[in-house]
Amino acid sequence: MGKIFSTKDRPVHLGSFPLEKLRRVDQAPGLDDLKPAAPITFSRPENPHSIVNAMAEYMGMLDTVRVGNMNPQLAKCPDDPAERSRHLKAFAYFTNASMAGTCSLDADDALSEPYRNPEINHLAHRLRTEQTKTLAAGMDVIMADLKASMDLEVTGVDEHSHALVIAFAHPRDPRPDEPGSEWIRDAQAQRSALRANECASVLTNYLRLLGHKARSHSVTSSEVCLNRLAVKAGIAIASDGEAHSPLCPQGMGLAVVTTDFALEPDRPLDPAQSFPVQAPGFEDRNFVDSEHPFETLRRVDEPTTFIDEPRVARVPKRADMFARAQFGDLGPNIQKAATNGKFVRQAPTSWAQRRVMSALALIQNGDPASEQQAGYDDPERNAALVKAAAYWLGADAVGISRCPEWSYYSHDARGEEIVPYHDQAISVVVDQGFDTMEGASGDDWISCAQSMRAYLRYALIGGVLAG
Repeated sequence: MGKIFSTKDRPVHLGSFPLEKLRRVDQAPGLDDLKPAAPITFSRPENPHSIVNAMAEYMGMLDTVRVGNMNPQLAKCPDDPAERSRHLKAFAYFTNASMAGTCSLDADDALSEPYRNPEINHLAHRLRTEQTKTLAAGMDVIMADLKASMDLEVTGVDEHSHALVIAFAHPRDPRPDEPGSEWIRDAQAQRSALRANECASVLTNYLRLLGHKARSHSVTSSEVCLNRLAVKAGIAIASDGEAHSPLCPQGMGLAVVTTDFALEPDRPLDPAQSFPVQAPGFEDRNFVDSEHPFETLRRVDEPTTFIDEPRVARVPKRADMFARAQFGDLGPNIQKAATNGKFVRQAPTSWAQRRVMSALALIQNGDPASEQQAGYDDPERNAALVKAAAYWLGADAVGISRCPEWSYYSHDARGEEIVPYHDQAISVVVDQGFDTMEGASGDDWISCAQSMRAYLRYALIGGVLAG
């Protein structure tokens, strides 16, 4: 989505909305009249073509990992609540949140009737009983932690004192005659809720790694009122019993992290002021075309890099560099850094992302539906559907190509032979971001977190597309 102004020289914890310039009040008008938002459903049995159906399992897995084991050792971090708030907001904006705000957590913020995602039970069973087929470093440690956390009891949040509220703004609504828009119609609420829950799940795990209690809350699983906390945190205003974002009139999706990690609360917005409105993005372009002018690039029939296809060797998964590092092919020092995913685990930011990504990896493979849906005989229309959905979900570049046999590994992580099974490929690119790369040295924490952020985003987008 477009920005009101450039963030090149703007502190990362402020984000792209000018929230710091808005007038605040001590008590939010209409707060006590707010109605709790009803949980959102991710099921459209009457419309099997809707992408909402494919989102359901991924939203469910994010809700499944909302609880977890806490690091028994408390990490060193600033005692200043203001600095803590800035840090968490910066992390939220790093994961592409539109807005982030903090507030205190009071007894009135709890729901009288908490709601729970119906997908959790069967996904928790899968986490307990299934094993991923991968050589990814540290996966065994993460899966053991995920399995153990499935037996934790989900209680109230009485011991939590503060909340971080995360908002993802809706893109514009697809136009009725827009190419490739059939899958993504009437799905704005689910799309933004999914993206917000991804961010909240990572930040929740991050706080637990620091040794603090934390839990994420979404539009499908929550013990607190998201609308009420959004108003208290200065992200929304209360009007006629509903929470509205004056900065995003097209709507937004919410998620919340509650924690015992003390934060500096933001003050509520004064509704009696004018608000700058941010363009939702894609206002002058179709979703299928992306926000980048790829159509202006020169195209050729064959890659300009020569590929000697008959002689390209298929190698086993064991031959990739991450696997070779773990097996000691690159020497003992590299092997030590790869053991249990140390190169990821040494920074809580990247390890927090990796845990969520590993949970999603369990549901990335699946069997096709027993009955093939009609209406997909036109390759050009099919390509438009895929591209529009990917860009709408947040991809930065999407391309479709053939998938020749030589592009497959010869054997998987278990040593079993891979027989090429698809002849076409959808390639999705997630930009690692200008903002953090400017300050990275290549061997600091942000470099690994940049990669994990992009991997996690693709796991979500690619998984939903495959579903």
